[in-house]
Amino acid sequence: MAGKKADKKADKIEFSPAMPIPPVFDVEARIKDLQGFLDPTNPNYQPERQHVNIRAVIKLYEEGKLDGLQRTTFIDGKIRPYEEAFTAKSGSWTEGVIYQLAQRFVYAA
Repeated sequence: MAGKKADKKADKIEFSPAMPIPPVFDVEARIKDLQGFLDPTNPNYQPERQHVNIRAVIKLYEEGKLDGLQRTTFIDGKIRPYEEAFTAKSGSWTEGVIYQLAQRFVYAA
């Protein structure tokens, strides 16, 4: 009997995405934040080695070539593979929305 109930439930399963509402990214607000990172009076001022990367990010946002949702890594003002950020001799900048996937283990509270 329990098997028949489980079968009926399985027939009624519908797709339910983890994020039913797609993320919205405000490009104008992000450009403003990035411009602030170049201002020495801003508490979030970034070091000089990052300025070339930040300016490249701003430029691509303004040209509509970045959407802010895809992970994009910049090294020396150029788009580079993400893995190169770990071995770069100069500053690297990763832009975009990055989600942490579920951990391998679940801990019960």
